Amino acid sequence: MFRRPLLNPRVTITHASVFVAWEVSPPGTADVRSDLARVDAATGRIEARLQVTGFVAQVLEAGGSLWVTTEAGSMPGIETLLELTPETLLVTGQRRLGVGGEFAWAAQTLAVAGHSLWVAGGNRLTRLSLSTGKVTASIVLPRAASSDVSANAAGTVLVVGAADSEGRGTVQRRNAATGALLASHPVEGVTAPVVAGPVGLAVWMSEATGMMGYVQRLTATSMRPASGTCPEGRMTTTCVPGTNGITARVADGLLWVTQDNGGRQRNYCADPVSGHPLAPITLPQPAEDMVLAIAPQAIFYAAPGPRADQYLRQEPLPDACRES
Repeated sequence: MFRRPLLNPRVTITHASVFVAWEVSPPGTADVRSDLARVDAATGRIEARLQVTGFVAQVLEAGGSLWVTTEAGSMPGIETLLELTPETLLVTGQRRLGVGGEFAWAAQTLAVAGHSLWVAGGNRLTRLSLSTGKVTASIVLPRAASSDVSANAAGTVLVVGAADSEGRGTVQRRNAATGALLASHPVEGVTAPVVAGPVGLAVWMSEATGMMGYVQRLTATSMRPASGTCPEGRMTTTCVPGTNGITARVADGLLWVTQDNGGRQRNYCADPVSGHPLAPITLPQPAEDMVLAIAPQAIFYAAPGPRADQYLRQEPLPDACRES
C-alpha cells in the first residue's frame, strides 16, 4: 500500500485496524468507483479489500460492525450506508439513504451517540439501530444543503453542523438519544461548519469562508464561541485563522490543527479543552504533504505522486503529542 500511488486516499484508524479508501476510476469519471481496504499499519499489506460504488465519505467501527457511507459520483449527497464485517469487509447490510445536498468532503457523516448510529448529510439527520441497521428516526434540518455530525467519546453529547446553499448555517447541540435541538449558534461560511468533539465542555469548529478559513473553540452547552468572535488576522489558542483548508480534529485525546503548507503555527497537537499547543507537526514536504489521520503512534499523510495521485506515508508522532 505504501509503494503504490493512490487517487484521493482517505485513512480511518479504529481501535484495532487501519482502513484506507481510494478512487479506482479515472479522474473526472461520472460513475466513481472506490476501493476500501484493511491494511497492516506497519507494512501496508492489504489484508481485506472491497470495491464500492461512489466516493467513500466516512468509515466508522461501532457495535461490532464497520459502517461506511458513500456518495454517488454523478450527484452530491450521501447515497448509501454499508454495514461490513471489520475483519473481512464482507457486506452484511446495505441501505440507500437518499440524502441530498453537497459533497461532504472533510466532513463527518457518522457518529455514535445515545446507543445509536447517527448519519448526517444534506438536510437530514438519520438515526439507525446499531444492532439491526434499521432507521429509527429521521430529522429534517431546515434549509440545510450540507451537514455533518460528531459526538463525544462517551456518546452522551451529539453536535451537528449545518448550512444552506449560501453558507449560512448553525452549529447545534442535540439530544444524543432523540436528536431534539438543545442549543444553536449561527455561523457563516461556504458549507456546513465541520464539528469535532465534544471534549469536556469544548467543541471545535472548522469553517471555510471562501477567501480564508478558521478553527474556533465553542462551549458545548451553548454552542457559542468560548472567547467571542475570532479577531481578524490574530491567532489565539481558541481561534486560529488560516486558509479554507484549515481543520480541527480530535484524536487520541488531543486536538489536532492541520493545514496544508500551514507551517508550525497551523500544524500542531494541542490540549483539547484549552487549545494550548503542545508540539508542532512537521512533515517531509510541508508545502505538499496532507495529513489524513492520527494514529496512537503515527501520523498518516498523503505525499505527492506522479500525476494526480498521492502516496500514503506515515510519520512518528512528536513525543509531546502522545497521549499520557
